[in-house]
Amino acid sequence: MTNYCDELPDHLTFSQRYGYEPLPEPMKLEEISSDLRREIWNATREFLIEKRSYGHTYYFANREARMIERIVGKFLKISENKVPIDYSKVMLYFETTCSSSPFNKLLELLEAFANDRNIGDEFVERIKNLFEIHGAAYRLDSSQRTRRFVPIASKEQAEATQKAVETVEQSGVAPGATTHLRQSVEHLNAGRYADSIRESIHAVESVARVIDPEANKELSPALDSLERAELLKHRALKRGFKNLFGYTSDEEGVRHALLERDAADVDVDDALFMYGACASFAAYLINKNQKASST
Repeated sequence: MTNYCDELPDHLTFSQRYGYEPLPEPMKLEEISSDLRREIWNATREFLIEKRSYGHTYYFANREARMIERIVGKFLKISENKVPIDYSKVMLYFETTCSSSPFNKLLELLEAFANDRNIGDEFVERIKNLFEIHGAAYRLDSSQRTRRFVPIASKEQAEATQKAVETVEQSGVAPGATTHLRQSVEHLNAGRYADSIRESIHAVESVARVIDPEANKELSPALDSLERAELLKHRALKRGFKNLFGYTSDEEGVRHALLERDAADVDVDDALFMYGACASFAAYLINKNQKASST
């Protein structure tokens, strides 16, 4: 017998490790498996149990009650004083949400948890690891002050896109681009794919205007500036960039032909591609412009 099972994730069952049952397939976008939901609830339940107090019955003390009011109030968009904090009702509410709510609502709840000031890093890391080992199509990005879920198509794509986003954010030269990329993710997770694509495109436009103020309505001036600085030496690459961005911007492209309709003909795959492509493109432009400024 081979040691194949030693190379597989440790959350798999004996039957899955040794081929008696099929391995779980990677989750698709807009999908959270029942196994992952169960593990999310287990982690949440353990966290809440640690926060409980005991008298004649279990209850949440003042600090923990306020935490629950903040999280649930933010999630449900209701006044915090309207949130019930009875221990059994709170536990049932979270269990129901983890097990049967739509995928986007569960992600919203977990984001509310992850960004509350009373939530420690241990719980956040546990949730982050669960999404990774279960092959979910979303990753919890905890590298920034505001923690949020980011959709991915593959681990490799996620790492490349995250690196590009960090380049844009850390450069500090185009804060508008950072804002647009964050809004793109929020729209994508909420299923507003046309809005997500629009924000991704705006991110590239923001960087282009930093490079050349004339790049207000099209990318060409920014690319021309890089070419004059001898940092964009391949004409075919320049044409490719212009064609891609032109497709998204001109009257026949995705912005006008698709995004301005009442019901845009775009889906999650389109939005995810444009988010990754625009993040990478924005990072590329920033890197090139920084080199031009240092020469």
